[in-house]
Amino acid sequence: MIHGFPDPDGERVVADLLAYMTTEEKAGQLAVVAAPDHQDRAEVERFTQAVRSGRVTAVEGISSKIQAEAFQQIAIEESRLGIPLLFPMETGTGIETIFPTPLAAAASWDMEAIAGAEAVIAEEAHTLGCNWALSPDAGYLPSSSEADNSRDDQVDLVAAIAAARVRGLQANGEPGREGVLACLDLAAIVGRAASGSAQDKDIAEAMRIAASVVKQGYLGSISVGGGNVQRRRAARKAFSFLKEAGAFDGIILSEWKSLAAAARDSEPIESGDSMPVDALVAAIEKGKLPLARLDDAVSRVLRAKYALGLFTLPLGKEAVRSRGSLPTPIQNRETALNLAKRSIVLLRNEPAMLPLGFDSGDILVIGAAATDRNAPLAGRKGLAASLIDGLEQLGIPHKFAPGLALRHDAGNIGRMIEADSMAIGMACEAAKRARTAIVVLGGREGNALAEAERQLLASLRTVTDRIVLVTLGAAALDPIIGNDPLACVLHAGQLGTMSGHAIAEVLTGETSPSGKLPVAIKEGNGNRGLPFGHGLHYADFALTDFTLDLAADRLVASVQVRNLADVGGIETVQLYLRRYRGNHLPSRLNLRGFERVKLAPGERRTVTFEIGRDQIGQHREDGRYFTEGGRYDVRIGLSSKRVLGGEIELPDAIAKAMNNPFAGSGYAPQIGQRRA
Repeated sequence: MIHGFPDPDGERVVADLLAYMTTEEKAGQLAVVAAPDHQDRAEVERFTQAVRSGRVTAVEGISSKIQAEAFQQIAIEESRLGIPLLFPMETGTGIETIFPTPLAAAASWDMEAIAGAEAVIAEEAHTLGCNWALSPDAGYLPSSSEADNSRDDQVDLVAAIAAARVRGLQANGEPGREGVLACLDLAAIVGRAASGSAQDKDIAEAMRIAASVVKQGYLGSISVGGGNVQRRRAARKAFSFLKEAGAFDGIILSEWKSLAAAARDSEPIESGDSMPVDALVAAIEKGKLPLARLDDAVSRVLRAKYALGLFTLPLGKEAVRSRGSLPTPIQNRETALNLAKRSIVLLRNEPAMLPLGFDSGDILVIGAAATDRNAPLAGRKGLAASLIDGLEQLGIPHKFAPGLALRHDAGNIGRMIEADSMAIGMACEAAKRARTAIVVLGGREGNALAEAERQLLASLRTVTDRIVLVTLGAAALDPIIGNDPLACVLHAGQLGTMSGHAIAEVLTGETSPSGKLPVAIKEGNGNRGLPFGHGLHYADFALTDFTLDLAADRLVASVQVRNLADVGGIETVQLYLRRYRGNHLPSRLNLRGFERVKLAPGERRTVTFEIGRDQIGQHREDGRYFTEGGRYDVRIGLSSKRVLGGEIELPDAIAKAMNNPFAGSGYAPQIGQRRA
């Protein structure tokens, strides 16, 4: 477990070390170096001397935990102050166990499953000696322009997921489990090529994510750099709130780049900007840079190392063995399966062809993607379970047809080729003899079907109306074939190691689908279009009895959710807000909260959202947060389109009261009520 700040003992350690450190040793606490080639004796000697001199804070590219322990021993036992090292690593979607991609996992809306996956990633990273994960990256969703200006809907979902991933990586609140330092990476959002108001919106979006994650617990490090010079300057100004007393105690990596650039008399560059220790020392000694700025950056590094427990780290073989056993690969795969199942989105199922059952009859699986054990890994090396693997493990009888001719590049179907016609003809003949055809399509560029894929579906539709489409690409599809959408569409995405088993369980009803779209499917480009937050179930949920109350320092909205079906399921109830600008009501609804609710057949439950500073507030350009009164439209729904709601006037006095740090604690007496 990582120990967060404020921590009196930790602050004493940091203060004592700063008092003893030379300027060179302080500058060294911002220097990341590559692990040396063990066969290059001169390189090893230079590296060892740098560690002994306190000119290294982190070593990247280590090959094993044994190597990390050896380097750590040099730092602790042979340097003047014995300050331990960090070992950063790109953890991505996993080390040994590959989990769903960030976009696929976002469809789960399940923060516990996401945190559980990151906990496994942290444990597997530990086995390689890593103690600093360069993750999570919050820039995996399309930009506003790419998503038809729907990104405002997504930002609070991104923030919640980022906080869950940080919690899982760092083992926040979990005594007895080792965590690794996390790094919230906002560079992709801040650095988008944009201009005007769109540019401001991207930075405001990044600030909202950062503020939300920091508020939920200790965060080891953050990266907010990116883009051109103008963008970086705007980001530095906006994120200056992180340096305010008590705002954020972790490492600010963009400050490292800024210090390195200032020492060189240049602008920070996007990557490869190593710390010039000697130049930084000279800049401090000549008064070009204030020592207090360096001290602040170094104190953040020392806090992170203290939070990790590195200052009390036992070394040696016995100490390593005494740190406890890791979960087994079987347990890790179960965690991966758990998240993968929750990340699958049922887009359409009318008439109901899923779950598969006795009335499904003979099943024909069509598409080479159904046998592909690489596609679910999204370019990572290794093998994943294919859908055919999953069906066979469950003992589901089926037949298989490739549907299209094989290509040299299996992931790039593209235009029709001569051999496709024969493959489509064979698939159609087989479909005539089957009751249900499951068509599995893999990855593609963009969010539209390739010509060959569209022809396959159009031809199959002439011989059967019982087609279940399963898509494995990154983008969800809602294709129109002829003039109508398909009756049954299941979007799986890139689910990692346990992909095929997860899809098979959902298809057969072993698991009920509960995923929701994290990005709306735009109408056009061959798609009918579906809203943000959409996702069907095998149960049938309904919302009733919306209420909206005005309290002393917040709004309180509630709704009753009911399961009308004879099977249980999990529904995600979503809160949306938008504020009138004069008499104009923006078309977009902004997600400002959600809750997953598990309901048995016939069960009903009231879901309540408290709407305060965090939901209504916004960031100014200087990073400061503010709330304002006015007329608000409040909606609760099962997607951004399927909603109940009403409007309410928020007085300026109550908006001001929301800024009180104790606002929203407990249920204040109502001073007014609006029911819709």
